[in-house]
Amino acid sequence: MTTLSVDEKAIIGVIGLGIMGSSFALNLLSRGYNVHVYNRTKEKAQPLVKKGATFHSTPRDLASVADVIMTSLTDEAAIDSVAYGEDGFLNGAKKGASWIDLSTIDPSASLKHSEAAKQAGLYRLDTPVVGSKELASKGELIIHVGGNYEVFEKYESFLKELGKSIIYLGSDGNGHKMKLAINLHLGLLAESFSEALAFSQKLGFDTKTFVETINKTPIGNYISQGKGPKIVEGNFEPAFSLNNLFKDLKLINTQIAKTGAILPMTKVAMEEYSRAVQNGDGQKDFSVIALEIQRKNGLI
Repeated sequence: MTTLSVDEKAIIGVIGLGIMGSSFALNLLSRGYNVHVYNRTKEKAQPLVKKGATFHSTPRDLASVADVIMTSLTDEAAIDSVAYGEDGFLNGAKKGASWIDLSTIDPSASLKHSEAAKQAGLYRLDTPVVGSKELASKGELIIHVGGNYEVFEKYESFLKELGKSIIYLGSDGNGHKMKLAINLHLGLLAESFSEALAFSQKLGFDTKTFVETINKTPIGNYISQGKGPKIVEGNFEPAFSLNNLFKDLKLINTQIAKTGAILPMTKVAMEEYSRAVQNGDGQKDFSVIALEIQRKNGLI
């Protein structure tokens, strides 16, 4: 199968210009792609337009010219709002174009979207990502891919423009399934780190000492190394918000019910993350769970 390349001047449409969507678009612009964008709030598109992107007033208009349609949106409802209906991109997409969904959604919704893409004459891959906006802007994400293998082969080279590690996981929806498993681990890591941090404080240590110590041991990890120093500083600027992680945890809960999985730690973590959201921390980085555990222990 043929692959996409910068030289072919493929038109790439990016729908959803939040933290990650904007970073995807910036990365592709820097690589010479012809990038077209849509966002419900036009103002968010202006920095990209200044760098050469073309703005469209509806998803349908964007899809009418795009060879690849990328969606980077919060949830299933947000995707549905731009995919379906008179102005939806499924109504205007070119036959034989592709839809690459970089969002994190329920696997059952992924299957629904895959069928809708087929009906519209589109290829589709679910490609949720692991990584920060900085990695997205440099094309260094980890991408989990679900979908037909021949379609994956066709677009693998293009996906390598977005990520340094591309992991093919099988049929439609499998990318989204794996992303939920990864985010469950992420949430549990942050919860367990926060409990150990609070325990160390109860034993008389300050937070800086705990973080520096654990990071000198073999069990130092992404949370202790990447988030620990920021927790010490009280810096919870969102790289991945609590609201977004909690949204994913609710999707995970749905899958737990469907599969009958017995996950005791997950149940406890859900309660703590839910309380943190209720306490108004949803817009902060998910590592703010550390504050919730500290509150519970009377440490702040």
